[in-house]
Amino acid sequence: MMRFTYILIALLIGTSSCNDFLDTKPTDFVTPSYETVNDFELALAGVYDILGNRTFYGDVWPYWLNVSTDIEYTNTGSANATVYIYGPAEANVTDFWKALYTGVYRANLILDVVDGTDLDEDSKNRIKGQALFLRAYYYFMLVSNYGDIPLYLSAKPSINEMDVPRTPMKEVYNLVVTDMLEAEQLVDEVEGGTTEKTVNFGGRISRSAVQGVLARVYLKMAGYPLMDQSKYADALRWALAVKNSGLHSLNPDYTDVFIKYAKDEYDIRESIWEVEFYGNTQGAMQEYTYYIGARGGIRTQDAELGRSGGLINGSGKLFDLYELDPNSTAVPLKDSYDLRRDWNLAPYTYVGTPGVKTPNNDRWRRNMGKWRREYEVVSPKDISTSPQNFPILRYADILLMAAEAENELNGPVNAYPYINEVRRRAYGLLLPQPPNPNVNADLSGLSKDEFRQAIRDERAREFCFEASRRTDLIRWGNFVGDMKAYITWALANGGVEGHVLGSRNVSDRNVLLPIPTYDMSLNKALTQNPGY
Repeated sequence: MMRFTYILIALLIGTSSCNDFLDTKPTDFVTPSYETVNDFELALAGVYDILGNRTFYGDVWPYWLNVSTDIEYTNTGSANATVYIYGPAEANVTDFWKALYTGVYRANLILDVVDGTDLDEDSKNRIKGQALFLRAYYYFMLVSNYGDIPLYLSAKPSINEMDVPRTPMKEVYNLVVTDMLEAEQLVDEVEGGTTEKTVNFGGRISRSAVQGVLARVYLKMAGYPLMDQSKYADALRWALAVKNSGLHSLNPDYTDVFIKYAKDEYDIRESIWEVEFYGNTQGAMQEYTYYIGARGGIRTQDAELGRSGGLINGSGKLFDLYELDPNSTAVPLKDSYDLRRDWNLAPYTYVGTPGVKTPNNDRWRRNMGKWRREYEVVSPKDISTSPQNFPILRYADILLMAAEAENELNGPVNAYPYINEVRRRAYGLLLPQPPNPNVNADLSGLSKDEFRQAIRDERAREFCFEASRRTDLIRWGNFVGDMKAYITWALANGGVEGHVLGSRNVSDRNVLLPIPTYDMSLNKALTQNPGY
């Protein structure tokens, strides 16, 4: 789903890119003329548009680069990038790099000129804040995935400096933080806030989105590879800024968070920032995702339900992370107190056309059920793509980031309320009629190390299939070790080799992506990451 205005604007700029800027040696450059608010809104739409590109959240990021971890896998059995078989010439690695730098370039087009315009200060600040934040976010994605990277802080390259060396990671992170801190003061609050204008849908940057992503950036800086543990205090401060604003809360029903994405409904109290998708490949206004449909979803060939290849499954490890109801009489798999299990891991597939719901009792082969095409309202449904939005930042993440940072700083005593709020929702205790009203969802009495593990398990249960597990494992500092340990666990607990292909291929080099060969051929100052 997508706000129609922004789709139309994105279409108008969609054919322009910074490929010439990144891929050739410029001899001249003409900066576009931006004078009115509408001119800048058009330009901003181009910066936002990168998020929904197939080479970013539309496919490459959630599927090709993040589908294989210890809690999720693709069942294709293919030897490709989904299982960490890639090198510097890999198309998905190259396209991801190019998409992010295209976003940087488009943001720079705005930042180069906005301060010198005659716009009123409120409009100028609002535009500048969004451009600053999006540039910083694209640089955050670049530095956290490629390590040291070239920095471009202007859209007008110098013809005397063709070979731009990689800037050390720490300096890039410092720039990301600096830009986000400035943006936080410039963008609007969400609906109910104190700014003159407010944001009422998750597809546009709000102050809460900036604050929440700042918490995420600081958590990354506190972990691998910078290991600057002083950043836990910053992470906690910004997570609590969102919580204490009073502008956000958990949707009482976990499943409704994702049904809303299918039904084209916004809930900015829970879904703070999301990638907007719209369309069914028919007509002019469209930007759709392949992650749901061609790749993931509950397997079916029924076009009315919404076809899905069912290529993405949860692992047996993920299934076992959800607490069983000891009183359950269900066989062969007991029910879980945690209502997230049978939503995230679909307990059925559809057989035949029309699709007949058929139980799936194999805990190792349950399809990703988090996004269910049966709830989509766009008609007819495309056979390979979906218009469902993808969350970048949910309020549950704010709470779990606060819990993680608080525990690292002071131990778990004051961190319990944050994680337990997430767990109470998961166990249905926030519903008007809880299915198990007497169940105790709260954690207590844990050591600091035990609470750290509890956070890691809770993030797996809450954010599975949202492209966060690999990056979490990396920042926690034992990505390769955890993936290799998973092989032993899986094969001893009902898994087979097809479930651990990604883990088999992981090595130390995979904490970073390779610098694309094509760009190294153009920029002679680039060096390659270790192992490639």
